[in-house]
Parts: sequence; C-alpha cells; structure tokens
Amino acid sequence: MRDKQRVAIGAFALTLLFQPVTSAQAQFGLFRPNTANAAQDSATPASTVVSPDSPRASVMAFLQLAAQHNYAQASQYLDLSPAESTRGTELARRLSEVLDQRLWIDVESVSPFAEGNIADDDALRDRLGVIPGATGLPQPVLVARFDDDAVRRWRFDRATVAQIDAWYDALPDAWLRGKVPAPLLRVGPFGVHYWQWIGMLIAVFATIALAGVLALGARWLLSMVTRRTTTEWDDLVVSRMRGPFRLWLVGLLAMPLFGLLGLNVQVGGFVSATARGLVLISFFWCALRVIGLVQDQLLSGSWANGTPQARTLVPLLTRFLRVSVTIVALLVLLSQFGYPVGTLLAGVGIGGVALALASQKTVEHLFGSVSLAADKVFRVGDFVRIGEVEGTVERIGLRSTSVRTLARTVVRIPNGRLAEDRIETFGERDRFLLQHDLGVTYDTTPDQIRAIAIAIEARLREEPTLWPDTVIVRTIGFADSAITIRVRAWLDVPDFNTFLDVQHVLLLSFMDIIRDSGSTFAFPSRTVYHMYPDGGREVALPPESLS
Repeated sequence: MRDKQRVAIGAFALTLLFQPVTSAQAQFGLFRPNTANAAQDSATPASTVVSPDSPRASVMAFLQLAAQHNYAQASQYLDLSPAESTRGTELARRLSEVLDQRLWIDVESVSPFAEGNIADDDALRDRLGVIPGATGLPQPVLVARFDDDAVRRWRFDRATVAQIDAWYDALPDAWLRGKVPAPLLRVGPFGVHYWQWIGMLIAVFATIALAGVLALGARWLLSMVTRRTTTEWDDLVVSRMRGPFRLWLVGLLAMPLFGLLGLNVQVGGFVSATARGLVLISFFWCALRVIGLVQDQLLSGSWANGTPQARTLVPLLTRFLRVSVTIVALLVLLSQFGYPVGTLLAGVGIGGVALALASQKTVEHLFGSVSLAADKVFRVGDFVRIGEVEGTVERIGLRSTSVRTLARTVVRIPNGRLAEDRIETFGERDRFLLQHDLGVTYDTTPDQIRAIAIAIEARLREEPTLWPDTVIVRTIGFADSAITIRVRAWLDVPDFNTFLDVQHVLLLSFMDIIRDSGSTFAFPSRTVYHMYPDGGREVALPPESLS
C-alpha cells in the first residue's frame, strides 16, 4: 500500500512538472506572442482593428525584433536622449533582458488604438507595468506617443530608458552575461537562453546531490539522538521520514539555485511553483507516513489487543484519513500551479447530480463500510456466514470485505450488499450449543430409556464446561425406525476447536451409556411378511435375512 502511494505521489509530481505545458501557457505565459502578424494573431476581437500607430503595435514590433536579436532596429522604439543615442543597440538588448526577467508584457492588454489608453488620465503615455527599483519601490514602464513628420509612433519613454542600466545591473545573472560565449546567449525554447538551459540541467543534478548529502547528515545526527532513547517510535519516525525529508530539501534548495540563473518571469514562476509544489508534496507525503506509523503502533500495542474492534476500526479510519489527505493535497497543488480550484469545486457542485448517479454504487459501498464499522457487525478474524458463504473475515475495506472460505478461497463481498444481507457471526457467541438426537431401537424398554436419560444428564452435569442453566434430555418422538431422545445443552468454551474436543468426548460417553443400558442405536430397517397360498400362518423374516 505504501509503495502504491509513493508511486502515485511521484507520478503526480512528474505530471505537474512535464505535462501541463499547454496549460502553463495560459497560467504563466510560457510562450512569447507571435509578433510577426500582430493584428491577425492577437486576441483582439474581430471588430477591433489594431492600428499600426498604436502602443500595441509598437510593443509587439519591439518584442519581435528583440527575439530576432535585431537590437539595432529595436532601438528605434526607444526615446533616446542625445547622450544615449550611441548606445541604442545595447539599451534595446538590455531592456529586452529586463523585460524577460522582470516584466512579461501581456500585449493583449496594451491599447490597440492610435490614441492609446483613453481611459487613463494621461493621453500621451500608457503604462505597461512596473519593475522593482533599487530601493524596492515599483518603477513604471511607460510608452509615450510621438508625432514625427505627421507619423504617430509610440516608444518607450525617456524616463523608462534612463532606468534600463540600473534594472539590468540588478538582474541576478548580470555578473555572468559578459563571460558567456555568444552562441549560448541565443534564446532557446520558452524564451530561455541556451546557457540557462545548461544551467538548469546542472542545477537539477546539484540540487538532488546536495539534498542527498544533507539528508544523509541529518539522518545520522537524528539517529545519534534516537539511539539514546528507550522508545522505538522515534527510530521509526526517522526511518520513515527519509523520503519526504529528501524531497523537501530538493524543493527548498531548488528555489535559490534556479534563482541564480535569472530565468524570465514566466519560466521562473513555473520553476518556483514546481519547487513549492515539491515542498507541499513532501509535507503531505510525511502526513501519509505518520498516519501509517500511527496505525502500525495502534495495532501492535496493548490497546488493540484489549479492544477487539480496533483491528477493524483503525484500518478503516486510516484509509479515510489517507483519502482525505490525498484530496487536500491535490487541491493545494492545483492551486499552487495556478489552476482555479474554486472553479473546479464549483463545477463539481454543479455536476454533483451526475457524479452521484455515476458513483452510486461506490458511495453505497462506502457508506456500507461505515455502517458495518458503526454497528460492529464483525471484526477481522471472526468466522461468519453471509448468505451461502462461510469463512473467516480477513479484510474490511472501503468498498468490499474479503472472506477466506473453508476451501481457502477468498470471496470479496461489496459492503453495500453486506449492509442489507443476513450476517451470522460465530465470533460473538457467548456459549456453544450441543444438540443431538439419539435414536434407540424399538425393543428398548421404557425403564431402559429412563435410565439412559438419567445417565446422559448426569454425565452432562459432570462436564466442567457445561452452562448449567439449561440441560435437556427428553424423549421427543417415535420415528420410523427409532425412539428419538433429544440431548440439548450449552458449553462455555473459548472457541470452536475447544467445543469440538469436548463434544467428541461427550458423544463417546453417550455411546457407552446406551451400550451399558442394554440398548443399541437404531438404524433404518424394514420387516417383510410373506403369506403362503395354502393359508398358512404369516412368517416374519428378520431384516438381516433380506438380501
């Protein structure tokens, strides 16, 4: 069970890391918009035409040229001062790097009109976003409108251009920019430079290796402490928390290591969300390990031995806890990666009727297991009879109950059916019934029958395990071939095997009593009379003379 949980958690983590790339486009904007055909590829409604003189057209043109490393042409979208006119190409490159790492511009939110955003108070400038400055205060990124020779164009305004150098120097990877070969500075998939892809690969291996070393050291230190204690549970905690602790270290170390690479806002945000997701997975994995440890300790302790229902209730409750923790973990991880959990829950509420119809049997079996545990119908280890099935209860699950039959096969019965079926539990008997009908031959006299009854009752009274309240030894009828004497009594024995041993001894003693009384057990027999044709008398042939 633990292995299955470990595989399920690992599979979910890998799914979050690698599969939702298309979803990440919407959540984190991992793909830069295609600026080659701005008006056609944008999400602008068909009724809205993107003006070539609009802020959106200028921003998209700058991003397109920067993506092509044509920084000389991109510099025409910067409002350069006379002192900066010779550095236009360098400033355009630096601004592109700053925007990649500090501000991912959503071009669809930029005004498509030549007049710009007419809803704000500034008719000459539009704000694209903010970037934290050297003091930590947000500094706006603005584009301004310029009318040159009857041609309207929007450029990054002079105040924004003046801050480019300061923003660039504050980037975490600025110290490495001048030392990386030019081919590795090219932009690869998802807007990540090739040297950053190499750095991420190195960071992954470094994170795993460093986490392994730290986990080994922490385990050694904790083992030194737990060896000095007399309890065993702390050693088990250290042993079972090894996997979650290592995963927690991986998520914790990944954040600063990947932060050194200066990834762009979207990829960096996705990596940070993945690292936080690993930390959260480690916490929930730890919770599942703690639940398993508590279950093992409860079932192996004296409390479980003194409480028969513990072996049934404890596994059932821990399964509920595991399912609850898993559901909460999924919701938290989905929210961590930007998925609208509230919308998902609302959708589940809207589709509740369909879900209830689709899972009717599953819910029925689930509530059946709850009712079985609440009513304490049986427990693990009880011998039961359920319909035509007889056997020992081996497992009580959330959906079904497993019964080991006398033929050593396993029958799994849905809990929903058990809640309605007739269940006979032999494990709850306070005493065992001894009931047999003894048939003696018809040549037994009434005095012999009285003597047999008195002797059998006396023998039962001598039995130490007899339940003395009721002892019945009576003649109950005349069958075809025997006079029937019914013997009924109850034996106070701990289990069925002991009952069989006592019953064996008693039945043998009953045989001795009947033999000593001069009678015998009857068996099916028939007397045949022959009538002679000459009118002779009838002759009764004994049964043994008949072939």
